[in-house]
Amino acid sequence: MKTTTLVAIASFALVFFSCSKDGEEGGGNNNSVLQGFNSQVCANVQGPSAAYWDFSHSIPLPLTQVPVLKNPGQQFIHSQFPLLGFVMPQGFNANEITDPVTGTIGVNVVRNDNNVVFRWVPNTQVAGQVSATDIIANEINAMFAHYGFNGAPDVVCTTTSNSSFEGIPSQFTARLLRFGGITGQVWVRSTFIAGGTFSAISVTSAPTAEYDTQVAETFLPINYQLFVGRDGTFVDNDNDGVPANEDPDDNNPNVPNNNGG
Repeated sequence: MKTTTLVAIASFALVFFSCSKDGEEGGGNNNSVLQGFNSQVCANVQGPSAAYWDFSHSIPLPLTQVPVLKNPGQQFIHSQFPLLGFVMPQGFNANEITDPVTGTIGVNVVRNDNNVVFRWVPNTQVAGQVSATDIIANEINAMFAHYGFNGAPDVVCTTTSNSSFEGIPSQFTARLLRFGGITGQVWVRSTFIAGGTFSAISVTSAPTAEYDTQVAETFLPINYQLFVGRDGTFVDNDNDGVPANEDPDDNNPNVPNNNGG
């Protein structure tokens, strides 16, 4: 029997410096924080784009409120994995991704004009060891195809790093690109375990002129619905004491275990 393993979900974090009661829903003091944000890992980007880039790199954001949708619309719940569920903004539709052969579970959220995309694949797997850089290349090419872009992008920020958790090797790679009037952020985290490569994939893209707005009003609010509880801490779906951002399989309480598994 094939067992679907969900690998380490995006390493996102939230720091509450204070509790604001004065701001509008989804905004308030967060707006000034995001607008004035400077990235700690990429000097080429500022503002909400910089905050979202750092957010994907496990760097806490000094937000005063949990980001929420200003214009909540439909709710999406994955038919095979109900934990993958959230409310999307009005004017967006979600397409479920399911492939039992590769254990792929995910969702593509696309605005009605096809210009704004939020793609989240918490798990996909292949036999053998495949680098995250190969996987991200495929995702970037698919993003270009979606917008009909055939040229060379402007690479704003790039990251590739290797790490190990409980003896399990992992690779993280990310790109922030501008191309044809579009800004796109793509990252892949791949873990090699039990003879296979398990990957989590994130893609967000929007017209460059409105990318920062989409970060604040769409991308961050969906991310926080997925990964952060009401108390501002990461969810722990399998209740094994290891939060989702550190757990190679947050649906199996036996992973990780005391034997380095």
